[in-house]
Amino acid sequence: MSLYSAMRSGVSGMAAQSSRLAAISDNISNSQTVGYKRATVDFSTLVTSPGARSTYTASGVQSATHYQVQQDGTILGSTSTTDMAISGAGFFVVGSNASGTPQYSLTRAGSFLPDESGFLRNNAGQYLEAWKLNPDGTMPNVSTARFDDLQPVNIGNLVYGGSRTTLMDFSGNLPAQAAAGDSFTTSPTFYDGLGNPLDLSVTWTKGAAPNEWTLTASGPAGYTVGGAPVTLTFAATGPYAGKPVDGAGMPLDPMPGITITSPATPTADTFTMSLGNLTQLNGDYVPTVTGDGAKVGQVTSVNIDDSGKLWVMYDNGARQALYQIPIATVTNPDGLVAQDGNTYTLGAETGTLTLGAGNKGAAGTVIGSALEQSNVDIATELVSLIETQRAYSSNATLVRTADELVEETTRLKR
Repeated sequence: MSLYSAMRSGVSGMAAQSSRLAAISDNISNSQTVGYKRATVDFSTLVTSPGARSTYTASGVQSATHYQVQQDGTILGSTSTTDMAISGAGFFVVGSNASGTPQYSLTRAGSFLPDESGFLRNNAGQYLEAWKLNPDGTMPNVSTARFDDLQPVNIGNLVYGGSRTTLMDFSGNLPAQAAAGDSFTTSPTFYDGLGNPLDLSVTWTKGAAPNEWTLTASGPAGYTVGGAPVTLTFAATGPYAGKPVDGAGMPLDPMPGITITSPATPTADTFTMSLGNLTQLNGDYVPTVTGDGAKVGQVTSVNIDDSGKLWVMYDNGARQALYQIPIATVTNPDGLVAQDGNTYTLGAETGTLTLGAGNKGAAGTVIGSALEQSNVDIATELVSLIETQRAYSSNATLVRTADELVEETTRLKR
């Protein structure tokens, strides 16, 4: 009879409101959880069976829970350089362990700290996964549709092995008021293949001819200098006054340079010191020498750029890109399956997985030294709590009323 269906409908309503209350409880308790996504409970009617026009059989309500994973939380700055957040779509990839074959999952919680071995791990014990870059900082050939090429990020015990100098540039001003025979010497530092600092001696001497300068250079013991001496003539008047010119009075192009060659151990290394923006003006001798190469150094800090590339800074002033942290995007984020530790795994309705750098395609921008807060609004949850309480009480009243009507029906027999 319809009275019993009404009672069952009230019971289903109480069960549905209980689910909503549980979701609200989780939301409030995780309102300060980094990267937490609000759980919501949606209701839908079960199939009703109206039967004849004069009767109606209640079927009740059913509930379905999903997480608002596509709603961003507020991003706040952090004091930890290994914290990160995503502004926009996408997830970080984390693994269950740092060795062997981990179980991969996705998360928006970007709070990572090094463990005792230097692996970046979050509060739930999940390890940040990334692609290891080539020594020159370029991306290796990796799959962007699978997790196979990922590995845990490790920033512990990193030592920069040093790099040899491959190029130098000399720019600056030569004093026009200098007398013939005056010389000025600069000793820029370069680095060999082992990261050892070595000095190069560069001397500019004012020639007897007007506005003429000669460059000579010498290297450390065993090193040879090619291309020197170099003689330059500077224009004194006209549109190119103060600039190196050729015999026709036109700007010298290309500028010459010298080569520095190491001893053969077993093969020689050679680099070029080019002559860049040189002037001869009435003023001081102001040399500027730039070049690459670095001595051995220890890691001092970590930096993450907006594409998700992890850089390490060394105490020798060098910086190196070690990892590309991929941003995972899926066709249907609402199809992800929620797991412990504020993580999600791929589900049957997730759609296509794509891994890539941040700020490209559909992937959001990575923000270093920042964390995404929970997207829970406490005021909204408290209002929903009141609504749920009232709805539960109403369904309970429905059950009691149906019970009273059934009891009244049974009294007809008396």
